[in-house]
Amino acid sequence: MISTDFFHGMKRKWITLGLLSVLICVPLYQLVKALAGMNRIILIAGGPEKGLYHPIAISLSNVVARLGYRATVLTTDGSLENLKLVAEGGADLALFQPGSRKNLKEFAPALLEQEAQRIDPARLGHVAFVANLYSQPLHIAVREGSGIESLRDLEGKVVNLGPELSADYPMSGLLLRSLELEPGENHRNLAYTELIGAFDRGEVDAAFITVGMQADVFQALARSGKVRFLSVPNNEALAAMELHLSPFKVPRGIYQFEGEAVPRTDIQTVATGAHLITRGDVESGFVEKITQEILKTPFQKENRLGELFEQGKSFASARPFFPMHEGAKWVYEPESRTLLKPEIVDMWESMRSFFVSILVAGFVGYQWYRKKKDRTKEGRLDYYIREVIKIEQQQMMLDTEQKGNDMEKLQRLQDDLTNLRQECFKDFSGHQLQEEPGTDCFLKLCASLSEKLNAKMTRLRLGGEIARLAKAIEENK
Repeated sequence: MISTDFFHGMKRKWITLGLLSVLICVPLYQLVKALAGMNRIILIAGGPEKGLYHPIAISLSNVVARLGYRATVLTTDGSLENLKLVAEGGADLALFQPGSRKNLKEFAPALLEQEAQRIDPARLGHVAFVANLYSQPLHIAVREGSGIESLRDLEGKVVNLGPELSADYPMSGLLLRSLELEPGENHRNLAYTELIGAFDRGEVDAAFITVGMQADVFQALARSGKVRFLSVPNNEALAAMELHLSPFKVPRGIYQFEGEAVPRTDIQTVATGAHLITRGDVESGFVEKITQEILKTPFQKENRLGELFEQGKSFASARPFFPMHEGAKWVYEPESRTLLKPEIVDMWESMRSFFVSILVAGFVGYQWYRKKKDRTKEGRLDYYIREVIKIEQQQMMLDTEQKGNDMEKLQRLQDDLTNLRQECFKDFSGHQLQEEPGTDCFLKLCASLSEKLNAKMTRLRLGGEIARLAKAIEENK
């Protein structure tokens, strides 16, 4: 019958092996994951064609490539879709218009309940701010011949509010509310590429466009000669009511300088920022490098970011809508960074748990090996004791009087006992011989048996001498 000690021993063995496996495999997986993350593709959420998000996203992908990473630009409907992608891990970098989700929640809350817009609040808390790239002024474009001379004339007209997942749509809702107007059945949700053709065909009377002045859509509308722009009345009051807005002036002729200027006069309007966002868990060293590249002149000139070029860090870090990422903060506030380089910090964060777990696993493994070795020695000690008992049983079978070759057998048993004792001394150190109760028992058995053997051999010798002496006396009589 198998004893319960056997099962307990096997249970301890498998628990130890399981613990060692967890301590080694889990951190090893984390290390492999971290190393794989260094070679992963950086996903950048851009925007629709003819907008400004898309070309800037392409420019950012070139920056990422120069930094030694691979990058892919995702074409999206704009700001709101970009936010969802970043929050849920579908993108690492994205362009975002601050206030767009807040406005959408206010003017079209049903859209936020749809799968395309639903974001777990916990995930939304992981979004982080990197930089403010440029201002996005609100433009009110009206078709020539539409009869629209002021914003009050928009009532009953076909107005494009922008795609529902773009930042134009919630900004349009904000403007309509300020004018005390409601979206009508004739309102459209066209993308920029569709809007240009709709103006040409006379299918749209006006459009609300919130995008940077560098966007291609304005150049296309200016070349058509069929569109003009209106100012926003009381723009300063509107900006004062919304924290993410500020008064803004679009200068005359910025979209068409030669010939008939577009716009014909300065446009007084409001503007919001164009923020580069990321997730808080993106490597700080990578975000720091991206922020540094954004603040360099080549990137600013390539994307015509005049405000960023003129104002630098103060503009880039202005009015963050989400908490600032640590890597970006190192650029704007150098005193906030640690003494170690971000690459070292990131590498240590990825490998710290691995090394700690390896040390723990090594310690546990050493303890297990030592206990196993001790248990092996305990089994070996049982062998020595059994051998001593076997020798003792053999000597008990021999007669105490000299008979045949009993003396030789006793001498051989004495030699076997001596060899067994020397073998034990090789297996156990002097400290173990002193500390281990079993070895003390073995040594006492050896000493006792040796005395017995020596006593028997002495009696055999004396008996033999007495027998020879008696025989000699008999012969002399």
